[in-house]
Amino acid sequence: MGQNIFSLRFPAAAVLAAAILVFAAGAGRAWEGAGPLVIEHTCTDLSRIPAAWIDSTKAKMRMYYGHTSHGEQITEGLRRIEEAAPFFAYAMAYRVLPAEPGTFCVNDDLGVTPDSYLLTSAGMDRTRAALNSNPEINVSMFMWCIELNTWTAEQVEEYFDSTEALEAEFPHVTFIYATGNAQYSGAEGYNRWQRNEQIRAYCIANGKVLFDFADMDSWWYDPAIPGWEQNTYEYDGHTIPVEHEQYYGDEWGHTTFESCEVKGRAMWWLATMLSGWYADPTGTRATSLGGLKRRVRP
Repeated sequence: MGQNIFSLRFPAAAVLAAAILVFAAGAGRAWEGAGPLVIEHTCTDLSRIPAAWIDSTKAKMRMYYGHTSHGEQITEGLRRIEEAAPFFAYAMAYRVLPAEPGTFCVNDDLGVTPDSYLLTSAGMDRTRAALNSNPEINVSMFMWCIELNTWTAEQVEEYFDSTEALEAEFPHVTFIYATGNAQYSGAEGYNRWQRNEQIRAYCIANGKVLFDFADMDSWWYDPAIPGWEQNTYEYDGHTIPVEHEQYYGDEWGHTTFESCEVKGRAMWWLATMLSGWYADPTGTRATSLGGLKRRVRP
C-alpha cells in the first residue's frame, strides 16, 4: 500500500491551533462550551482522570448514539474497559436508555445511517423521538461508516446544517461531531481525508465538540519507546493519515480489540470533560529514534 510510519501529525493548522486552545487555555477551568473541544489520540489516558470526575460522569451523562458497524468500536471499547476495571461502569441498551444508577448510560441505536439520523425528515424525526422520549439524555452522537470515502463537500455541509437544526431544537443536548474512519487508502482515502479536514475546520471555527475517530485510527502508542507513531501514505502530493498497521484485523467493528479500547478510553475522556473535568495541559515534544519521528510525552 506504500504506507509509512511517522510520528509528526499532518493536520490543518487550524486543528492544531484549536487543540492548543482547548487544552492549554484557562488551566483549572472546566470546559463550558465557549470554544471547540477536540478529542483525539492523546485523549486516551484514563489514569489522568480523577476518580471523583468519573463518578460525576456516571451520575450525569446520558447519551443517544446512532451508528452502524464501525461505530461499534466505541461501544465494544467501553464494554471491554468496564470488564477490565468495573469502576468504569457502562450500561447500553438497544433503542432504550438504561436506568442503572452509577453508570454511564447509552441508548444505542445500531443500524443508523446519516439518512436515518439527521439527513432526511424521517431521520431527524427518529432522533427527535429518541430525545423527546428520554429528556434526561444530554449528549447525542452519530458515527460514520464509510460514507465520507465518497461524499462531497456539499453533502458534509448538509450534515452541518441538519445538526445545527437539532442543536437549536434541543439546547440542553450536546451534539458530538465526528470524523470518519481512516481505513481506506488510495483515492477514497484521499476524499475521506478531505471531508475529515472539512469537519475539523468547521468544528474549530464554530466551537463544536469533535470526536476525531480518524485521528485515533492512524496513531498507535508504542510502549517500547514509549511514544506515538502515525501511519500515512502519499497521494497526489499529499501525506494522508491512514489506519495504523497495529489495528489491522477484524476482531470487532472491522478492527482490533486494541483499537476499540482506544475509542472507548477517548469516549470516557470526552464524557468526563463534558461533565466538568478540565484536562490539565502536559505538552508534547518531538524526538527522532531510529529514523522515525515520534511524538512522546516529556
